Amino acid sequence: MPESVMEKYKVPAGLRPLLEALARETLRAQPNDLFQFGQLFFDVLQQHKMQNPTIDVITDPLSYDMFRTELHHKYKTQQATVNSRPGSPEDSAATKIQAAFRGHVVRKHPEKFGIDVVSLDRRRSNDRLNSMDNKKDLKRHSVGGYSIEAMTSPEDRAATKIQAEIRGFLTRKKVGNLKKENNDAATKIQAHIRGYLTRKHLEEEGLLSPSRSRHSLVSNRSDEVLEQTSAVN
Repeated sequence: MPESVMEKYKVPAGLRPLLEALARETLRAQPNDLFQFGQLFFDVLQQHKMQNPTIDVITDPLSYDMFRTELHHKYKTQQATVNSRPGSPEDSAATKIQAAFRGHVVRKHPEKFGIDVVSLDRRRSNDRLNSMDNKKDLKRHSVGGYSIEAMTSPEDRAATKIQAEIRGFLTRKKVGNLKKENNDAATKIQAHIRGYLTRKHLEEEGLLSPSRSRHSLVSNRSDEVLEQTSAVN
């Protein structure tokens, strides 16, 4: 019995969602050169599939969102290169940070995006195992004392620079607060010492009785308690 046309030419699994994704992003980008955009689409998709071999980038909501973000950023960068100047590494780094932040939000609240929590936990475990394997491979394939992992792109270096600046800002802010607290504490200690030495000197000169000195000390402490209570209120 001869094969029917439907049996002979079966639609490959995954072709329909792939073509739908290509059509959807083409309509979103409205490119002047369809061939150029199509090539970019498959280049970025292949890159994401290599980074996450166990995940279907097209059907996984989180992975597809990250793919779509990078695709349109690269397309806009190409258009900017044609019209004026190329996008800076800082722009690319900012896009990566934004994509990572969106991924963090989705992972923290997957139920808001219609993602099953159990499948997300299972995928996290697979990602951790793949990350460990990749680190072992990078360590094993270091060249001339320089790890391949260290050979980053300008965008990666820019992202690292931005992260370092943020960490530096937070550290400086924390150190500034600590310095202020230490200065306030030192001022109080110095005031106590000066008061103690003054009272002791007056006692030795007979200008201040010991009972009056103790009363003054208690009064000063009461004033401090009142000041602290007022500050809290």
